[in-house]
Amino acid sequence: MLYLILKLIYKLGLWVFFRRFEVRNRHLMPDRGPLLVVSNHPNTFMDPIVTASLLRQPVYFIAKSTLFGSGLQNRMLRQMHLIPIHRREDNPGQAISNEEAFAASSVALQQHKTLLIFPEGNSFNQRRLRKIKTGTARIALEALSAGAADLRILPVGLNYTAPTRFRSDVFVNVGEPVAVAEYVAACQQDGQETVLALTEEIRKRLEGLIIHTPTDEEDELARQVEILYKGRLAADAPSDAPAHLQDFLLTRAIVSSINYFSQKDPVRVAALKQKLGDYMEQLRRLRLRDEAMGLRRDTVLQQSLLRVLFLVLGLPVYGYGLLHNYLPYIIPAKAARAATHEEEWHAPIMLTVGIFTFPLFYLLEVWLARELLQLSWAWTTLHLLSLPLSGFFTLYYWGTLRRTREHWLLLRLFVKRQDLVSSLRRQRQEIVTELEAAKADYLAQASPDS
Repeated sequence: MLYLILKLIYKLGLWVFFRRFEVRNRHLMPDRGPLLVVSNHPNTFMDPIVTASLLRQPVYFIAKSTLFGSGLQNRMLRQMHLIPIHRREDNPGQAISNEEAFAASSVALQQHKTLLIFPEGNSFNQRRLRKIKTGTARIALEALSAGAADLRILPVGLNYTAPTRFRSDVFVNVGEPVAVAEYVAACQQDGQETVLALTEEIRKRLEGLIIHTPTDEEDELARQVEILYKGRLAADAPSDAPAHLQDFLLTRAIVSSINYFSQKDPVRVAALKQKLGDYMEQLRRLRLRDEAMGLRRDTVLQQSLLRVLFLVLGLPVYGYGLLHNYLPYIIPAKAARAATHEEEWHAPIMLTVGIFTFPLFYLLEVWLARELLQLSWAWTTLHLLSLPLSGFFTLYYWGTLRRTREHWLLLRLFVKRQDLVSSLRRQRQEIVTELEAAKADYLAQASPDS
């Protein structure tokens, strides 16, 4: 019961927290077990919430043993379907035995339940897949030998645009399930080799469902190329693909091409990285974004005037929304920063705290308004509906205010520092020209699969 209540609450919280929540191949997600769901792990507690919200059946989770404590805490965590597992890094100097967790996982799968595992072990806020541990394959093969004949492994790739930011996007990429029964014969011949083979298959499946950048340096370069060049590549994306899938495929293509040139022509990559870094640093100092540099002066002026008009007309609604939503909005962010310095935990903490702060503040505000103003039930209902709507408007208004400020900075540069604007645009065009040449070379020389 506790699991079902929390699932319902968190599904509503996810709808609010993310601006876009997109799922590819949702039809590949079985609605019954035995099923072993495996996923990458970039966003700590947010990852199981996102994945479990998409599955109709109850989901059981492998969790690190340090989460478990007193008897009451243990009972609550088990009511939430958590199975403890002991990790060497959590218990330094102690003998490690996961036999109990492995046995519990195997029993759950034999009972046709669904189990969610993050085979990387730890969570890292990075766009890459780390080393896959063999425990997942061992659990699957053990459950299969114990009677879970129809056991499948479902790979799920989680792709966040900004894992720690409110109103960011998440793209869930579901892969084809792996039938564990196909490994029976091999397991009978060589159990350890089969564990390694199944682990490698899981790694390949997951890596194909996410953005995988081998190093932080390549990831930074890929992000800079995305900012400057992804829009131009959009014409090459499959026209029948939805926007979120196009965006994913374009990013994958950019990462693949960087990896290709890093091996074939590292000098070229280093030169491009230097030019992009210099250009982006100048924009940062000027508090501008690249998208503004592609606009003409008259376009910037026209957009700025329209936005100023919107800001003036929308100011009363913004004030109303800010008054009613500031505290429930800022408390989760403050709580996340106070609780931990690890960015990976900020999003799930904000989501969890926000699930309580917004309803509590909204109910308190509605009650106060009804008591003080003697509102009818009709006006009370309208007041309640206006609170979240005005909150979303306030976020949009704030974003518009920031973009307008950026445009006015650019207009000032047009007037006072035209030479600087021209220099930045020349740098930008040189980089784009190099990227166009690299694209042509990559398409000409790379393999068809790439």
